[in-house]
Amino acid sequence: MNTNSKTSLFLMELIIVILFFSISAVVCVQLFVNAYSTNESTKKIAQGSVIVQNLAEQFLGCDGDPDAVRDLYGSGSAVRRDDSEAVISLGYDKAWNEVSADASPVYVASISIADENGDPYVGDNAPEAGSMEVATVEVYEIATGTCIASQEVKYHVPYRLEAGR
Repeated sequence: MNTNSKTSLFLMELIIVILFFSISAVVCVQLFVNAYSTNESTKKIAQGSVIVQNLAEQFLGCDGDPDAVRDLYGSGSAVRRDDSEAVISLGYDKAWNEVSADASPVYVASISIADENGDPYVGDNAPEAGSMEVATVEVYEIATGTCIASQEVKYHVPYRLEAGR
């Protein structure tokens, strides 16, 4: 009877140890899954922020001209210009490579241009000299509709000297 008691005590101890390791393994797996999803989210935000910053710099470098920004990407690029508003859109696939709008992009970067009052420039309505252009640069994930990164850029349209003076 003494041997049977020691055996059952050993088995009980072994079951408790296995249960402890099982619970520990579940916790570790959850930590790895959370770390992976956080890493993916952080990579998405970082890449979106880089694209937003690049588009904002291109907008400022082109003196606030949306057509000049569009021309930077060439004729076969992913750029789309909405003529009802001054909006430029770029499509990106899952690996953040530029794709055309026909290729069903995963992410979309856009530049919306308005005046200082928030009224969008419609058609060929150009900003007046001495006014302020406000461009909102955003990157969205299409599937969820969430904004990954955004930035507002202001550009002062300078006065130009007339040719006759």
